[in-house]
Amino acid sequence: MVFLDQTGFQNRCNSGKQWFKPKLTKNNIIRNPDRLTINAFGSYSPNGNSILQFRQTSKTLDMLTFLCETRKVNLNNKNTYRELQLLINKYYYSQNKIVTQYEQFKYYKKDIIKEIMKNKMENIRKKLLPFGKEYLPLIDDYYTIIHDFIISHISDKEITDARILKKAYDKNDRTQGEKTLAKTLEKELSSEYWVKKFKNQKEIILILDNATIHRAVLTKKLSKHLNIRLIHLPKYASDLNSIERLWYTIKRELSIEYIEDINYLKRKFEVYFNKHTQTDSLAKKFISEFII
Repeated sequence: MVFLDQTGFQNRCNSGKQWFKPKLTKNNIIRNPDRLTINAFGSYSPNGNSILQFRQTSKTLDMLTFLCETRKVNLNNKNTYRELQLLINKYYYSQNKIVTQYEQFKYYKKDIIKEIMKNKMENIRKKLLPFGKEYLPLIDDYYTIIHDFIISHISDKEITDARILKKAYDKNDRTQGEKTLAKTLEKELSSEYWVKKFKNQKEIILILDNATIHRAVLTKKLSKHLNIRLIHLPKYASDLNSIERLWYTIKRELSIEYIEDINYLKRKFEVYFNKHTQTDSLAKKFISEFII
């Protein structure tokens, strides 16, 4: 049995509170003024192996690769373990390539103006075409005059709108790239070669809530290939998931610490995760109420 979920943590949470006993002087907690944020995927298994990973996003592709990670750490065949690790690494590399490509985009004002200028010149050419192609060379002859006139009439609002539109197009391209990658991963693991390997492994019972990526079609398909049975908790009852108590415990312990930097935050989060997943104490309530 495995409990799976995602969580976020930041060292300057606006809702964070510290309670003290009455009549006692409050302790001073020194905090790092920089806002440090992490996004964690975790699977807690009281009778198997648990795993924690930090991701940039929480999309379907992240869910699929983390399902593979959960299956990998609960394999009893070393060869299958190594093969699956190589496959996952291939998709990590492809996803990182997509993310890096779009993070490099800078939306400088001069570049946006060039883009607007290019579009306007194309529109002028299209409008002249009905009058005959012999008029098109006039654009090149009077390019400087046309260029200066257009530049002088581009407003700040037009630049802002163009920047927003370009960001939206780039974001959509990135999303489509990651969706294609997720479909490719599911298709690759649906082959008879992989399905046969996982069929010989012990079935994993995965308890999770109703987040969108948990109920995605690709998530359901891939879980079958990996020999993982998904059990979704009732709506608005995520507190039944034992890993939620784990997140609460880790955040409570981290809330009173001074977080030096993002690496320190990840390291301490992982230390507390490993500490509390060594026993089945967090899962006892769920087991006693719903299993026994």
